[in-house]
Amino acid sequence: MKSRAFSILSTVIFALALSAHADEFDDFDKDDKAVSASESSSDYTGSTDDEFANDEEYAAAYARYKNEQTSKAEINRLRTEGFARVIQLGVRLQGGMNTFFGRRAEDWGFGFLAGGGIMVKMPLGVKNLSIVPELDFNYRHYSFETDTDFGSDDATINMMVFEIPLIVRYTFEDMGIYTGLGLNLSLKLTGSSEYNQHFDGSSTVTDNNALVTSSVEVGGVFDLGFMLTRYLHADIRVVQSFTNILNKALVPEGRFQKANLLSFYTMAGVTYLF
Repeated sequence: MKSRAFSILSTVIFALALSAHADEFDDFDKDDKAVSASESSSDYTGSTDDEFANDEEYAAAYARYKNEQTSKAEINRLRTEGFARVIQLGVRLQGGMNTFFGRRAEDWGFGFLAGGGIMVKMPLGVKNLSIVPELDFNYRHYSFETDTDFGSDDATINMMVFEIPLIVRYTFEDMGIYTGLGLNLSLKLTGSSEYNQHFDGSSTVTDNNALVTSSVEVGGVFDLGFMLTRYLHADIRVVQSFTNILNKALVPEGRFQKANLLSFYTMAGVTYLF
């Protein structure tokens, strides 16, 4: 009898213990779910831009962030476009006619010149005003002819020169034209001359040292141009030298010793801008 009562009591105690143990696990599960819910609710996904729309500091910081994320390609493109608007590079072809003004220049006729070069157009900080330096390579040919008491004389001068025009240009955008004024520096690379004296009934006397040319010329330049397109320009240019083309120290006594020959030439040119 006692053994049976003990068995029943043991069974009841074991059942109560299992029930209490199960309640503890249920409480643990509830706490874990609460913690997970709390952590989930505190996470910031950053999925919307307007979450802190009323926060000025956040708005400013976010604007800086978006600006910093601009791609390098876009930045380079903007820089290239800005450079193109400010500074332009170009190539130029030109040709024209030349002669001399000055003392004893009346017997010099019209010669010709042709050449080309490169140019840069840069703004001067004033609207429509720019400075245009160039580096040109030109060939010049001058011719002389006159009658004398004993026959006739003729002469030629040939020169290859670097010319450096420095022109201040004003552009009339609405009219599609521009005008410029500046200085022109000429540096001789090579030069040759020939002076022939033709005597009636006699042979010709030739002198290759009668017209020795100077190494440097300085003059003024006037330019009038037309913008055919944004990239293609045509112009008419006039250059007047202020210095004698002859090297008086090397010109022998004779017809040209007292001459003061100032180059004058007019050119038509075409420029392509990049």
